[in-house]
Amino acid sequence: MSAIISIKNLSKSYGSKKAVDGLNLEIQRGEFYGFLGPNGAGKTTTIRMITGILLGDEGEIAIDGGPIHDKKHVAKLLGVVPESRGFYEWMTAIEYLYFFADLYNVPKKNQERLVTALLSEVDLLKRKNSTIGTYSRGMKQRLGLARALINDPKVLILDEPTLGLDPQGQLMMQQLLKKLSAAGVTIFLSSHLLDEVSRLCSRIGILHQGHLIAEGTVEELKQKTNMKDLTEVFLHLTSE
Repeated sequence: MSAIISIKNLSKSYGSKKAVDGLNLEIQRGEFYGFLGPNGAGKTTTIRMITGILLGDEGEIAIDGGPIHDKKHVAKLLGVVPESRGFYEWMTAIEYLYFFADLYNVPKKNQERLVTALLSEVDLLKRKNSTIGTYSRGMKQRLGLARALINDPKVLILDEPTLGLDPQGQLMMQQLLKKLSAAGVTIFLSSHLLDEVSRLCSRIGILHQGHLIAEGTVEELKQKTNMKDLTEVFLHLTSE
């Protein structure tokens, strides 16, 4: 495999606080990568730099060989489900997805088929004409995933996609992510749900105080730390 996300010596400070400090990271093409860390570790800052929302103070980020500042290149490749999701709640779901299809220059002749397929994929087709303001949290999160897939991305960036969902909603989202991964989409998942990460991700990185302190498969991390599961690994490595 070859790296589709390459990060070299990436740093970002907020005043005197260094949120990310000399981060080096490579995500392989087609990989399902879990990105873990305590609150304040620098995960969301890293995601915002990967997606081009924030500029790093130092270092480089390349997506599929192209620099992060090439916005057109990045927009074609990335789908993003951020932790803070913005919705136009007066729109219906179908209006919302058509709006983003236009933003991403999806040809008009393809939009109806694409929007219908995405709403079906996230089990919202029956509610396509309901306004988003009437949706439950889980429905909004599934709609956010549909929006992230509107440009057929090679890389999907997810920040806490199942946080706050009931068990049924979590299972539905996890099944969708497994299906996307099996289809070859590279998935970069940031989550506090360690059991979910353990079951979904092929490789995991743990960030602490802006530094990548461990990386590997779940089995590799357990062996390195002599711990029985990912929760124990995480607590052991991130304890002060």
